[in-house]
Amino acid sequence: MKFTFTCLIFFALSYAGFAQQKAKYNIRVVDRSGQAVRGIFYAASDNGLTVIRNRKDTLKLSADSISALYIHRRGLVAPLAIAGGLTFFVLAAKSDKLAESVVLIAAGVPAGVSGGLLIGGLLSNKKRYLGLQPKDFPVIKSSLQQYTVLK
Repeated sequence: MKFTFTCLIFFALSYAGFAQQKAKYNIRVVDRSGQAVRGIFYAASDNGLTVIRNRKDTLKLSADSISALYIHRRGLVAPLAIAGGLTFFVLAAKSDKLAESVVLIAAGVPAGVSGGLLIGGLLSNKKRYLGLQPKDFPVIKSSLQQYTVLK
């Protein structure tokens, strides 16, 4: 019981620490030729977007070349998957019977991870803009501002 309570306190404190961080959103931008650019959504303007790529390169994309946007929240799926797996692991460690703990680890941990991935995917705030034209960017700029790092 002490181990379970200690784990719950640890998860509550770590969640409170991560909750203070500003949410970041990943973006996938598809241009007119079908090439995709992925990164963190930094800023939106009337004439294009600014994306931070994986190597911390800043890339400015013009509105003329963008045909579709896919936006989803970053950093929500993995913690829920880890929490789901750890839940069954803690239940297995708490169990007195060896066979029950082996079944909980062998079947419960993958099921907990899968459940965490499913819940994280459902809660990840996905947004899609398809068939974009350059004249659409001044109209959707206000709704894109809520997903940017630069407010």
